[in-house]
Amino acid sequence: MQTLVREAREQIVLGVFKDGKLTPADSTPTFVVIDADTEDQISSGTAIPRLDGDGDPTGNYYLIADPETETALNRVLKVTWSFALDGYDTTHIDYYKVETPYASLDDIYDYHGWSAQPSDLNYMDPHEITKAEKLARTIIIGYTNQDFGLRYGLQEEFGRGSDALELLEVMQSIDKVWENDILVIDNTTDPVYNTFGFSMELTLTNKAVRIYNPGWSVRYDNQVDPAILFYGRFRNNSRYKFEGLIGYKYVPEDIKLASMMLVGDMLTNDYNWRNKYLNKVNLSEVSFSMAGGAFNGTGNIAVDNILDLYRNIRIVVI
Repeated sequence: MQTLVREAREQIVLGVFKDGKLTPADSTPTFVVIDADTEDQISSGTAIPRLDGDGDPTGNYYLIADPETETALNRVLKVTWSFALDGYDTTHIDYYKVETPYASLDDIYDYHGWSAQPSDLNYMDPHEITKAEKLARTIIIGYTNQDFGLRYGLQEEFGRGSDALELLEVMQSIDKVWENDILVIDNTTDPVYNTFGFSMELTLTNKAVRIYNPGWSVRYDNQVDPAILFYGRFRNNSRYKFEGLIGYKYVPEDIKLASMMLVGDMLTNDYNWRNKYLNKVNLSEVSFSMAGGAFNGTGNIAVDNILDLYRNIRIVVI
């Protein structure tokens, strides 16, 4: 699956082939872009033809992904192209994954003092850096149990008898809320639909939801208030689903730093040894041993200390 960078203006290209050769379609292809998971349509239109030096179509066509629409969020795009070739109607489907890099190529080059010029002694292949950044991002997601991009989706939590409910991941907005699979709040309607009994809001950290203006002090545990005579509104063991924007509007600076440090680790000579769990290496004149912590977490203690601030740990008892 090809990838696109979130909030970037990128070309999505269609090549029309006949007998293995690029061939112009009978007429300019059209396209429909949808969210592959929700099947919501994002955009549609007519492709732009690429022309040769004489101004004739080459058989390549493209659309420009817009930061406000196609690449606005982390998601998978399904692009359906429709065109005719030699009088036959044809449909072609491509999938693209929109991702949020945690550090740009320019940031990584600058941080490590590398050069993009092959003639430079500090040259580092940009393709290798891109692959290392993607792997570093995967490691960070696995270690922290959260993604630092931005996507639209659902989070599910169980009530604990309080007026506030901690979320596993940061949310930027809440559009809809379900209680035990029953829609109780819909903020997308006018007027707002609410059978929950109270309005709710995200806390300042965006890591919890709480009711507001309840007429009493918000209760963060399951203590009974004798004057109210019932437990907190997020009732114990009731299941709540929150739909909205999940993640971060921008990558935190320390996560960016952790990513760049891991990229540096991956492109050094000892990374392959640590990656194979070799804890001792003997060379002709030099030998060294890895500390046990090199095989825990990310393998970089400074990175682990940064990521521990964001780590989501949930214990499930079965």
